[in-house]
Amino acid sequence: MIYLDHHAASPPNEEVLDAMDRAAREAWGNPSSTHAVGRRAHALLERGRDQVAAAFGARARDVIFTSGGTEACNLGVLGLASEARGILTNAIEHPAVSAAVERLEVRGLPVVRLSARADLAPDLTAMQRALPEPGWLVVWQWVNHETGAVQAIEGYAAACRAAGARLFVDATQGVGKLPLGATLSGAHAFAIAGSKLSGPAASGALVLGNGVEPTPQLVGGGQESGRRGGSPNVSSAVGLGLACAALAARLEAMPRVELLRDRLEAHLVSLGGVVNGAEGPRVSTVVNVSLPSWRSDHLVAALDVEGLACSSGAACSSGLGQSSPVLGALYPDDGWRASHALRLSLGPTTTEAEVEQAMVILSKVVARASRP
Repeated sequence: MIYLDHHAASPPNEEVLDAMDRAAREAWGNPSSTHAVGRRAHALLERGRDQVAAAFGARARDVIFTSGGTEACNLGVLGLASEARGILTNAIEHPAVSAAVERLEVRGLPVVRLSARADLAPDLTAMQRALPEPGWLVVWQWVNHETGAVQAIEGYAAACRAAGARLFVDATQGVGKLPLGATLSGAHAFAIAGSKLSGPAASGALVLGNGVEPTPQLVGGGQESGRRGGSPNVSSAVGLGLACAALAARLEAMPRVELLRDRLEAHLVSLGGVVNGAEGPRVSTVVNVSLPSWRSDHLVAALDVEGLACSSGAACSSGLGQSSPVLGALYPDDGWRASHALRLSLGPTTTEAEVEQAMVILSKVVARASRP
């Protein structure tokens, strides 16, 4: 199987798996317990928290472990919106974010969504004009999960602070693909997901800015400093910590990954594909094209039969039979692009041989559409 679905989940490395296995066997106790077994689990939990915090220049006490990127995004949006006067966002957010915003809208909170169409993408000025008054929450992704498009988060953060607004960033697809620098330091909170970093599935964290306190969404215990009820998963925290400690190594692989991505993209264009999301800067890890001869679900299934694992968009929306809402928002005048999209995403472990074999499979499968 050629695996090109790293934006859905990047396979965990051996160090992460080994450390998680040891933690599951040796530190299975409840980390809130004060006896020796609990203290052992607590020590590993806090070591993982320290590693996550160090990766982002944050304080350990400002890292909230969650069950994954979806919960981290939910906590970031719902938890920071409790005192917000309204929400400002856009039409291409991940379902983990957009569904949380929709819930707030149903409850009566005003929501403004800026246009995301590719020829009229919102810029910093548009965002500043859209903030009607202080006290709003801006909800924005760093990197788009389908196209890999990169948003200028530093500028948005500065504008939010000047306008008296809070900023939540879905950073799940940006971390490990782009240098951090000061990009996330201006956000009031941002979400990460271990499954995107060669860490464990069902692991994530919400990282808070100084003095930010989200309203808990899971209640019933004092875990995570009262911010998230429920006994934390120690082995997942261990794995997430190690994955964050290895971010530099992932970044070193990105130039090589970009070369492979470009070869794959050029091949898809030669097969009749139209590239989506290439109007501005992108991360190195994803190819998103629409092929007029194939519907997304049919093509993904046909490629799977031939041994190529890929997707049509967000894994959270797979199986719903829906066209891509991201591409629908980007290209409203070309509706076919949303229903004929193919996303192939690469990671540090992707090899040249795998890309070569993927191109052979793509040529074979795409050609079938033209047969009588």
